[in-house]
Amino acid sequence: MAGKPNRVVNPQDLEQLAKLLDGRGGMGDRLDEAFTRASALGVSDKLSALRPMRPWISDTAPELRSKAGYARLENGDPLAGLLLAGFTPEQLKNKDLPPDILLVANATASNSEVEDDWLKKKDGETLDDWLVRVQGDAVTQLTGNEKLGKAVATYIEGAANLSAFFTSSTTALLGGKSLISYFKASKVLNAPGTFTARLINGHWDKLSRIPRAGSWLTRVPVSALAGSDEAAMLAGYMRNGALYLPTATEANLLSVAQRGGLGNAAKAAGWMRGLGIVGSAGATVWGVANLATMDHGKAWKEDKAKYLSNWTGTAFNASLTAAMVAPNPVTVGLAVGTGVAYAGTLVWDNWDSISKGAEEATDWVGDKADQAGEAISDGAKELGSALNPFD
Repeated sequence: MAGKPNRVVNPQDLEQLAKLLDGRGGMGDRLDEAFTRASALGVSDKLSALRPMRPWISDTAPELRSKAGYARLENGDPLAGLLLAGFTPEQLKNKDLPPDILLVANATASNSEVEDDWLKKKDGETLDDWLVRVQGDAVTQLTGNEKLGKAVATYIEGAANLSAFFTSSTTALLGGKSLISYFKASKVLNAPGTFTARLINGHWDKLSRIPRAGSWLTRVPVSALAGSDEAAMLAGYMRNGALYLPTATEANLLSVAQRGGLGNAAKAAGWMRGLGIVGSAGATVWGVANLATMDHGKAWKEDKAKYLSNWTGTAFNASLTAAMVAPNPVTVGLAVGTGVAYAGTLVWDNWDSISKGAEEATDWVGDKADQAGEAISDGAKELGSALNPFD
């Protein structure tokens, strides 16, 4: 990587210029539109002098962003390393990125003696894919062990997929059961993910008496953890001809906020439900960013299952957020539907690993069964020998 001389330049100006060249509606798009129209009219030869501009745009816009990235790096911008990796400011805007990755990216980019090709965004690589890969590659760079780096990246991706599958499948299962109860027996819907909160609300007296834990559990207000039923009453509504006052896990937080302000909505949500909302909302924002960094045509051709899991995952987290904020048949139904779709695409996307794992598990069980059988057989022989006086 070449050295980085001091520059007197505004990086935002360079990035804006790059956007005008290859951004949506920019010079590149207008040239493509002009070539398309000229072809339809049979006058493409009239624009032949403009054709060299297309590769010039493709080369110049990334160069401008690279120069802007180095300028940001000199100014101490924490996102400079990711901009130099090939992402745009729009793709990174308002994203909650791991600080350790930002440090590694900036440290690598700022050292002219360190090879940084591994940090560059690959063709068709999304922000989500890059974050998984670069963590494994960072381990490879630090240890010199490529296999260890790949193992780390595989573990990170696998753990994320397992967590996503568990969340989506349980939401679909429990949400489906709740909807059936709602339509059959007119039972009130609870917000997804509030099972533990309901358990705490219903059995707090028993939980607070647990030895060792009771000493600190009793000091934590139950409403702070599981939500305030008193605040939730602000979302009361007419049901079957009578006023119904929902519990904390049943309340529509939008209604509480509308009638009692955001403070009461936060009280009604409690720490556990609030954390779930923040998490699913963050995952939705992340999913949107991931889709924004994707070359959709290429991604579909290369891996249809992974492409669909990106879409269904974002849809699931968006619908889960809505259902946790305002539980009703529509939002819960959407969470169930998208949860089924997301779980299904995750299984499809990871089927090779799943089938390989199942095969290895079967082999392991088979080996252990054979060993156990041999041990039992040998033990029986030894027992028989001990009991046989003529042996």
